[in-house]
Amino acid sequence: MDDLGRYDAIVLGAGVVGASSAWHLSRAGLRVALVDAEGPAAAASGASDGAVSVASKKPGPLARLATASLLYTRDLAAGGPLTGRYHPRPSYIFGSGGAECGAIDDLIAKLDSLGSAVTLRRDGGPDRLPGTGAGIERLVELGGEGHMPGYAAVAGYLEDRRIDRIWPARVQALHETGGGVVVDLGTARLSAPRVVAALGVSTRGLFPAMPVAPRAGQLFVTDRGPVGALPGALTSAAYLLAKTTNPDVLPYPPVVIDPLTTGQYLVGSTREAHGDPGRVDFATLQKLMRRAAQTWPALRARRVIRAFAGVRAAVSDGLPIVGPAPGQSRVTLATGFEGDGICLSAMIGREVARLAMGQPPTAGLAEDMAALSPDRFARVRETAG
Repeated sequence: MDDLGRYDAIVLGAGVVGASSAWHLSRAGLRVALVDAEGPAAAASGASDGAVSVASKKPGPLARLATASLLYTRDLAAGGPLTGRYHPRPSYIFGSGGAECGAIDDLIAKLDSLGSAVTLRRDGGPDRLPGTGAGIERLVELGGEGHMPGYAAVAGYLEDRRIDRIWPARVQALHETGGGVVVDLGTARLSAPRVVAALGVSTRGLFPAMPVAPRAGQLFVTDRGPVGALPGALTSAAYLLAKTTNPDVLPYPPVVIDPLTTGQYLVGSTREAHGDPGRVDFATLQKLMRRAAQTWPALRARRVIRAFAGVRAAVSDGLPIVGPAPGQSRVTLATGFEGDGICLSAMIGREVARLAMGQPPTAGLAEDMAALSPDRFARVRETAG
């Protein structure tokens, strides 16, 4: 077996969270290796809609951390690695019926509690956004959010040429030694005093105790047309409910209509527990298409040119896992973001780098970061026992 060398830090997983972590570790002066089984943004980060959205986050620690990450993303887009990758734009949430309109009320209350990073611009009927269709009872416009494709963010972080890129390379095992961690790649090995595991759906291969499971989401993309008719993502309140409600009992499909800079629309997305990226079925897509076209009738003039399924890494309690791996103090986990990774990636990369270097969380974030600790599952098992 070849020894590829010793580093100050090794990051496993070149998605947006792993790339952000590698960039922050490199900026701290460490020699960093970034390892991936396929290549940059090859999994969930490359299939995401790119929304930097606080509105879609669960109330509590996740929404507060998303707010902090939104503010930090703006900083990194002002001359840093996210310059030209992050773009501010308005967001629109629409609803029909009691459940969805109630979710919008809850959203407004949540935003009030989070401060001024995201603001409620307008609240009313569908006339607030020209071009919407019949059947919408309520539509709100939010200011302060933005758009950042995952692959673009990863490319921005990887402009730091001090980061050694190692792919395709699949991790076989991790071995802690007296001086650090050995990463076994099968035909070669790396070693470092600290390792960050941002492995997404592959997490359980190395950390079987972590309740991370693949959750699929079906989407479709249209052909090109005029750019600019829809100025920001148009999201159903059912998508907000999907964060806290069984997807099988949602009042409507959790539709998000995302206008792309190419003049295309990306429309999604379901939340399916089977986690099969090859399962795309017309009946499910038809439900998404029907509500999307009712909401934004301009879609009826478009052709669907691609339908596909993306796979997100989901955690049983709906919160990501960030912190030292149980029994492996030199390994920091950063996984299970299930559609929230784009928004959280800037801040999580910074905080993961701090954890890996033995530093405390950034001021004001300690309590909410603690809520993401892997130790919470050990505490649950102890309570159950």
